[in-house]
Amino acid sequence: MKAVLRYFILLAALLIPFTFSSVKQRFPILVGITLGVTLAYWGMYF
Repeated sequence: MKAVLRYFILLAALLIPFTFSSVKQRFPILVGITLGVTLAYWGMYF
């Protein structure tokens, strides 16, 4: 359960500041950040 909490904290730490930026095409970058954090966290966890 701690691993899930750490994952969501890391994801929020990267996504929340980006959502307040003034970039027009946010969706592809948000998906890229989500996939990058997921792959990096899986790599770190295993």
